[in-house]
Amino acid sequence: MKISFWSQFVRLISVITALAFTPGLVLSQSVFTHAHLRVPEGQQEEVAAWYNEVLGGELDEIGPGPVIRHHNGFVGTMANDGMAGDGADSVLDHVGIAVPDVRATVELARELGGEIRTEPQEGVTASLISHITDPWGGRFELLQDPVYTGINHVHLFASDADAMSDWFLRVFGGTYDEERGRSQFHTILYDNVWVHITQAADDDQRTPSRYSAMDHIGFRVPSLDDFRESLRESGYEPYLERPNPPGADLMFFEGPDGLHVEMTEPAPR
Repeated sequence: MKISFWSQFVRLISVITALAFTPGLVLSQSVFTHAHLRVPEGQQEEVAAWYNEVLGGELDEIGPGPVIRHHNGFVGTMANDGMAGDGADSVLDHVGIAVPDVRATVELARELGGEIRTEPQEGVTASLISHITDPWGGRFELLQDPVYTGINHVHLFASDADAMSDWFLRVFGGTYDEERGRSQFHTILYDNVWVHITQAADDDQRTPSRYSAMDHIGFRVPSLDDFRESLRESGYEPYLERPNPPGADLMFFEGPDGLHVEMTEPAPR
């Protein structure tokens, strides 16, 4: 995907316009919180233990099941309720995890039943990467990146990558970096986690992420009321809002290409 200068210029103007004229828009304060994967009923503990051994982090219990928590968010498990399809064609393609040694982690994943989709090789944003699939269908990229550690990124494949990138900037804010993706994909930074957006090929029909193995990603914003207004102005509506005692309220919606997103705000102190 070649990202043109004109496209970059239009993107900058659109963000400036949104900042100036969109009531309640909160740029740069959306913080990535998690990625949630659907796994077979009754196997969540086993999956989380696999993630912990292969991907690092610390085991914890959050929401619908065990998770691995990194310093900048968590990768969580939730029961598939008999509905989760293969994540291979989801708009939410994979989660990137920075590991100390890609080659060693690949061999461990292989030994523990993971599928190695790409052997260790030079990457676009890191010196060494590999793509793997866990034994339950979750897709990950392993990277050696000493700067963006823990959860490094989430990677989307969109039917219109330019439009998806513009939508992210308008709704979530973030810092766009036109150099990092080397004109191959868009890169937007949220605190210290990247969102990568690649243009899907014409014959690569991506499906909504909800109920796939790669179910949804989550962000935290200062105010769900303000975020709801920005979301509606972008053409999308929440399908569910509910309290999350003892924390703050939660909001769920499906965005472009059916990207499933969970939103929360800081709990009152």
